Amino acid sequence: MAYQNLTVNKKIAALGCLCGITAAYWDNFGQRHPTSQATYRALLTAMGVPWEDPERLDRELAARHLGPWRWLLAPVQAVFPSPGPGRLQVRPWTAALPSQGAYGAQVRMVSEQGEERTFETCLEPAPGAPVRAVGDGFRVGLELPLPGDLELGYYELHLEVWRGDYRESGRTRLIVAPAQAYVPEWLAAGGRVWGVNLPLYALRGHRDWGIGDFALLSEMTRWAGDLGAAFVGVNPLHAAAGHDQPAPSPYSPTSRLFRNILYLHLEGVPELTACRAAQELIAGPEFREAQARWQQARLVAHGEVYRWKRQVLDLLYQTFCDLHGQPESARTARGQEFARYLAAKGELLWQFGQFCALGDYCGGGDWRRWPGAYQHPGSPAVADFSREQLRNLRLYQYGQWLLEAQLAAVCRQARDQGLAFTLYEDLALGASPGGFDTWARRHLFAPEAAMGAPPDAFSPGGQNWGLPPLIPERLRQTGYQFFIDTLRANAPPGGMLRLDHVMGLFRLLWIPPGMAPGDGAYVTYPARELLAILALESVRRRTVIIGEDLGTVPPHIRRDLARAKVLSYRVFYFERGRDHQFLAPEDYPALALATVTTHDLPTLAGFWEGRDLALRRDLHLYPQPQQAAADLAARAQDRQLLVAALHRRGLLAERPDTAAPVPCPQAVRYGVLEYLSETPAALLEVRLEEIFGVTEQQNLPGTVSEHPNWRVRLPRTLAEMRQGPEAAQVAARLNRHRGRSSS
Repeated sequence: MAYQNLTVNKKIAALGCLCGITAAYWDNFGQRHPTSQATYRALLTAMGVPWEDPERLDRELAARHLGPWRWLLAPVQAVFPSPGPGRLQVRPWTAALPSQGAYGAQVRMVSEQGEERTFETCLEPAPGAPVRAVGDGFRVGLELPLPGDLELGYYELHLEVWRGDYRESGRTRLIVAPAQAYVPEWLAAGGRVWGVNLPLYALRGHRDWGIGDFALLSEMTRWAGDLGAAFVGVNPLHAAAGHDQPAPSPYSPTSRLFRNILYLHLEGVPELTACRAAQELIAGPEFREAQARWQQARLVAHGEVYRWKRQVLDLLYQTFCDLHGQPESARTARGQEFARYLAAKGELLWQFGQFCALGDYCGGGDWRRWPGAYQHPGSPAVADFSREQLRNLRLYQYGQWLLEAQLAAVCRQARDQGLAFTLYEDLALGASPGGFDTWARRHLFAPEAAMGAPPDAFSPGGQNWGLPPLIPERLRQTGYQFFIDTLRANAPPGGMLRLDHVMGLFRLLWIPPGMAPGDGAYVTYPARELLAILALESVRRRTVIIGEDLGTVPPHIRRDLARAKVLSYRVFYFERGRDHQFLAPEDYPALALATVTTHDLPTLAGFWEGRDLALRRDLHLYPQPQQAAADLAARAQDRQLLVAALHRRGLLAERPDTAAPVPCPQAVRYGVLEYLSETPAALLEVRLEEIFGVTEQQNLPGTVSEHPNWRVRLPRTLAEMRQGPEAAQVAARLNRHRGRSSS
């Protein structure tokens, strides 16, 4: 394609499209949003793509128009060997056409375990093979058959081709992947189970430390087993942004590669029995006063809780060193176990320890506010700091070690209780712009853009999540290692993993600074290769994958996810048919998880009462005042439709009054859960808030400080919930339709 005759604006738009920026998108209201010139320019800048100099603009256009024809091998290739051997796409150079004669080829493949395999072959251009002009010659599209006995995994593949005087070499990361993610045979055959989901930070215990922790999660797992549930799900457990003032949102972490130290149950750490200083601190009047205050508090005091846990963890680590030695000179079996953990985690954990220790030293966990010498992990200043502050660095590595051990114990408990899945974890879409992930892998991110969502019924102004997106091209150039590491850090073996905003595997709305969400543009991602990695890691870990496919979702995305055996995420509020009627249970898909609501939506009790609508009105979140009145009228109709749907199924003996938003009757809440239990959906997620009629939702999109997002604790302790009749009543209704598992 010739670009020389285009205007500058059209060249920039063409370059944007070649970099994955879409020319327009349609929102859920049926409105088309064309990408503006300002958006193209801002997003190209965010991607690090030069466009301002006319000559460079022309060079970028010419190079990117060639796409994969620029190279002998693309930087990554995914193959799916079933039913036959995979084939590698190869594009050798030739001086003229027609291309005469075969190419010699030598292949060397190195597996993840370092095993090498080499072979030679001939590549013969077939008649009609694709050809592309490149500079002073042409490239010919050929296929290299791969060995039929390749095991699933990642390979570094080196290829050298030659013909006459021509010789060229290249390398690629080869992903040999299954075509589908893991689904247990009993589930694929029609098994249907239910489980509990809860905000872990909101759990209350008899003597907790102001926040739910892994001890309470273990207790919850025992209770779930007694109820007949098949799984327990939690919010993302990622390391919190903000360091000594942890940000409450689990969806805006400092890192998705590590865990949140606030969930550590310190009284379960073995070193406590030998640490008199920590024992005295916990038994002292100051801590007891704080603990009593936390017990009565409605909200989690993240900063105060962190300071206490950090202080006690420091004492426990000192005791660990006294008893077991430093990792470099471990004296006991436990000390050697920690040393092996550090060796296995390698550079990433080392950098995480550096980052946390620097946060202490620099007075905060946002690296953008640190002295310039510390803003780059590879700088000499950071190396010097690490030698001087090694003990503090190791402290945070010790904390991650303890967290992994406690979480593994939770998973073992789930197995012992007979649950079908070890744990149901949640993977956030991104990480804080000033957090560890962007510090350690800065080149992968676009800091001058933010991810978000266009306007929809529940967020009329759209959403800006304030999280920098990953740059697709750079992610691919690095072999997707960051994505692989992220999956491995979060996919529980034998469990389930929910991907928040799973459409991000295909496209993401990028919002330039200073612009409204609706003025952003979608950027496409290499979905085929990302899905290959997802399937591979899922099968390796026997982890079921659930994709949160809500919002603006083109139909082809759901089709592709279904083919890959990624379970759809179906929310009762949104599953509607004709005349806005609630979808009948039998019309739900089988390859899905069904749920009443999500963390970003009102609880059923709050939905019935219109709590979310009142909040939006009071906080002036409606772009147009008349929309508030329209939503109130629509919600009244929703109550009528909901009652009618339950009544048709015989799940509601009496019709409650739907005219006024009075408290939601228990019969309605339980009826909706049983309604969903009748669907073919393989999984049913029951949130604790639905069982006990909680009206406050965890997060109100579009707010930051206006609403206590991610901080509201549940009104009862776990023991009080167990003693009440509600959960047993719900379980009895659900167990009529769903067994724990068919395994």
